[in-house]
Amino acid sequence: MHPEVLVLLDKTITLMESLGFLWVVETGFKLDLWSKLETEKDIDQLLALHPGWDRVLLDHWLEQAYILNLLDKTGYAYKTTKLGKAVENYRQQGLEAMYQELATHWSGCFSRLSDLIINPAHKENLASEMEEELISRASVASELFAWPVLKAKFQEEQWRSVVDIGCGEASYLIKLIESFPDIQAVGVEINPKVALRAQAKADQYGSRLRIVCADALELNQSLGKFDVCLLHNNIYYFSSEQRVRLLHNVKRILNPGGQVGILSALRETDYQSRIFRTHIPQNLMSFFLACHRGFIGLPKQGEIIELLESAGFSSLEVKALALRTSHYFFAKLDTGQK
Repeated sequence: MHPEVLVLLDKTITLMESLGFLWVVETGFKLDLWSKLETEKDIDQLLALHPGWDRVLLDHWLEQAYILNLLDKTGYAYKTTKLGKAVENYRQQGLEAMYQELATHWSGCFSRLSDLIINPAHKENLASEMEEELISRASVASELFAWPVLKAKFQEEQWRSVVDIGCGEASYLIKLIESFPDIQAVGVEINPKVALRAQAKADQYGSRLRIVCADALELNQSLGKFDVCLLHNNIYYFSSEQRVRLLHNVKRILNPGGQVGILSALRETDYQSRIFRTHIPQNLMSFFLACHRGFIGLPKQGEIIELLESAGFSSLEVKALALRTSHYFFAKLDTGQK
């Protein structure tokens, strides 16, 4: 047997295991099995709670979760392992949304890849569920790595006013105003449903936090003036031309010497520096986005730098997050720029 065949078999088995992990975790979320199995139960006890469920399929699910080290087994009873408990513990920190993206949207999209390559006109708009729910919820997962960098930058610069464009549910702004008592914050969110959820969370902070439902490409000085403008995980939703227009709008709402902070996953070319060599890389996310109408995928580092410099920003600082999941780009408005 040729060595290449063994490599292909290994990759095929790895693919099957990864797909199995995806389906098992996602199903566990939908059926709330991770919380149910925090205490030991056998299949009969689970079926007593849900008498209409299919015994054979549930038995297969339990077996697969056990094989994947998500469940322990004692006799005929199952209970979550530390890994299984982590699935439930991190459920609301973007994990459930990411798995829903992968199972529901990525799988369907890539199954049509050959058609999309030969028939670009068959590209569709990004699903409304992605735009209204999953993008906002999944982005929470990056906060674990991004927040320490952002907090340290605010401590260093001593900014007093901040606007977050594409703020989602305002999680970064809430962290900032809770950590820095002198900060005034505004969040801009184009999606009305997401903006309403953000405003509901912002109400308790009174005048310190305001949410505006608006298009970032239509911003003007009536929004106010700010020391820093943040763009978290959204620069890739704008075309190349729109990115230039966006940054020129940002310049109009910055105080003299103000800064912009862009957080983005990147389409990497330095594959040797990846931390998780066997996990889904940022490039696959870029691939997924490019399968949809109006998207060109994730930017490369050089593209962000060139964009900032051409828009009139300088003193560029690039900070790679832990595990190289994303990068922060901070840049200062050139003296004399408006």
